[in-house]
Amino acid sequence: MLSSVARKALLPRREAAFLADTQVETITVSEVNLEVHLNLQSHPSPLVIIVPGWLGNSRSSYVLSNAKSLFQDGYSIARINLRDHGDTAHLNSGLFNSALIDEVVALTHHLSEAYGQMGTGLVGYSLGGNFALRLARAIEGLPVLAICPAIEPGNTMHTIDANVIYQRYFVSKWRTSWAAKQGAFPELYDFSQAMKLNTVSALTDYFVTYHSDFTTTKEYFDAYDLSGAALEGVHAHILAAKDDPIIPYQQYSNLPGSLTVTLTDKGGHGAYLQTWDFKSWVDGYTIKHFNHIFDRTSNR
Repeated sequence: MLSSVARKALLPRREAAFLADTQVETITVSEVNLEVHLNLQSHPSPLVIIVPGWLGNSRSSYVLSNAKSLFQDGYSIARINLRDHGDTAHLNSGLFNSALIDEVVALTHHLSEAYGQMGTGLVGYSLGGNFALRLARAIEGLPVLAICPAIEPGNTMHTIDANVIYQRYFVSKWRTSWAAKQGAFPELYDFSQAMKLNTVSALTDYFVTYHSDFTTTKEYFDAYDLSGAALEGVHAHILAAKDDPIIPYQQYSNLPGSLTVTLTDKGGHGAYLQTWDFKSWVDGYTIKHFNHIFDRTSNR
C-alpha cells in the first residue's frame, strides 16, 4: 500500500530530472502502436527493458525507481507501455488483453536492435512478469528477471476479488481504462454496462463475452497461464516474496527446473520497501542481477 500510494506522490518529484531527460517514442510493430519511454546513455551500454504490471505504466513508481537506479549504474532504459496502458488508449482501436504477446515480442526485438548493441535484458513486474516469462520463452537467450510474476491468472483474479481494497483499486483502474478507450473510439465502444460491475471477475467475464475472441473466461486465462509445463526449458530468473498478498508464493513451487526462483520472506507484491523514504531493495537486486549477466562492475 505504501509502495503504491506514498511512492506515487513522492517519486515524480524525486525523479523530476530523470523524467525530464526521457525521450518518448511511439513505435509501430505488428500493425500496433506502442509507446516507449527511453533514457539512453551517451556511451555504449546494455539496454534494460521494463514491463509494468497490469494497469501500471511507464511512470508507475516502481518502474521509475528501478529505471533511475539502473540508469545511474550505466544502463540504457526502455520503459514500455502495454497497449492501452499509460494514457495510450487512443493509439490503437483494438482493446488490450493479457494474451497479446506477439506485439510485445516484436517491440522487444525492435528495441534490442535499435538500442541494445551491448546486450539487452528485461524486467517485468506482476502481469509484466508474466509477459517477461513469455518473452523469455519466445526469444531464446533474452536475460529476464520476473518480479512477483502472475503464474496462474485465474487464481490471481480470485485473490484480488477476495480483498475489498485490492478489488476496488483494480476495478476503478480498469473502468478508467475503458472510459478512456470509449472516449477515444466512441463509435466502437460503449462500456456503460461494464461501469455497473463491481468485481474483477465480473469485468473479466464481461470483457471475454463482448470484447474478445475467446469463448470462455477459462480459455482466456489458459492463453497466458504459465503453470505446469508451460515454461519447460525456459531460462529466466524469478524474484518473489512469501508475504505477497496477490500472488501466493506456492505458485512458484512446481515450475520447471530451467527457471531460477529466489523467494524472500518479505517484500509484498513487488514493493520490497527498504527505508522510510520508500527506496526499494529490489532496485539494487536488479542492478546486481544484470551486472552479473553482462559481466559489469557497478558504477554505484
